[in-house]
Amino acid sequence: MRALVTGASGLIGANVCRALLRRGAHVRALVRRESDMSALRGLPVELVYGDVLLPETLVPAATGCELVFHAASVFSYWATTEAEMKTTAVDGVSNMLVAAKAARIKRFVLTSSSIVCGSSERALVRSEEDSFSGDEVCPPYFDSKAKQEEIARSRAEELDLDLVVVNPCITVGPYDTRLSPSNAIVVAYLSDPFRSTFPGGCNIVSVRDVAEGHVLAAERGARNQRYLLGSENLEWSLIHRILAELCGVPAPLVYANHTTSYLAATMLELWASWTGTKPLTSRAQAKMVGRFYWYSHAKAATLLGFSPRPARQALAEAVAFLVRSPHVSTELRRTLALGKEVYDAQIQLNRDSAR
Repeated sequence: MRALVTGASGLIGANVCRALLRRGAHVRALVRRESDMSALRGLPVELVYGDVLLPETLVPAATGCELVFHAASVFSYWATTEAEMKTTAVDGVSNMLVAAKAARIKRFVLTSSSIVCGSSERALVRSEEDSFSGDEVCPPYFDSKAKQEEIARSRAEELDLDLVVVNPCITVGPYDTRLSPSNAIVVAYLSDPFRSTFPGGCNIVSVRDVAEGHVLAAERGARNQRYLLGSENLEWSLIHRILAELCGVPAPLVYANHTTSYLAATMLELWASWTGTKPLTSRAQAKMVGRFYWYSHAKAATLLGFSPRPARQALAEAVAFLVRSPHVSTELRRTLALGKEVYDAQIQLNRDSAR
């Protein structure tokens, strides 16, 4: 099997590369020359330089491959314009589909997002059949992913391409060089002196399982179908209690509502603007407080054989990676009393890196 992975230096892309290598595949990783490639360090992948917004670089990258895993995207709630997100998402996937057709690719797997299936004000579990509703909180990132999937389906039909869509939930875990908003959830709680929690909830899933789900979709997925890739649906208060237990820090002390979350995010954005840093949360994310981003992965489990690990294990693996990364300062690391689950996860990460 020969596969091209776009966005290969990102959190999901780097883990998809690893999942494919475990299958014995020849992996071609599409990266920009200016990309931080540390997530791919030591992997026996073929690096090809290109950009999904530069069509002339894509056909040579895809030629000779059987599969394309399109994970290139801008996942950000801060310092990225709406136009930039939509351009990368919509034009990027359209360009890649055209290149895949020219290169005679057999199957195209698109990394979408669970958010295109919407959210709820109450603790309801949503499926692949759901979508945005009129009361949705819709940050630019959400809109860009919805438009990306819509355009991808339309273009794939026009081009007669075999398209399969996967929709990961909140994806946490190792090999995250830029600190994605998903892993930033972990760092934000550990950095918060008030140990705040808030209403609502989300579905937490390991990036390793998401990567495996991509490969399963390529192997067993049905054409023009979408598959939610998640694990457990948890309220934020439970997620924060799990992090407290894993890291030996206090459980949530403050229960913030929508208003206080928004004010806190505003202050963090102002501080980030002043210092030239990146805020761990934003006003766009604060607007999502109180909603439930809960999803069922039953379709992927039944039809693909997708079997994710528990959310607690996924969070332990995320902590194991993050505390050894530049995303957690030495000062913050000294305040943590990591539990056995985190150390076990670090041992497993070391073994995986040595392979």
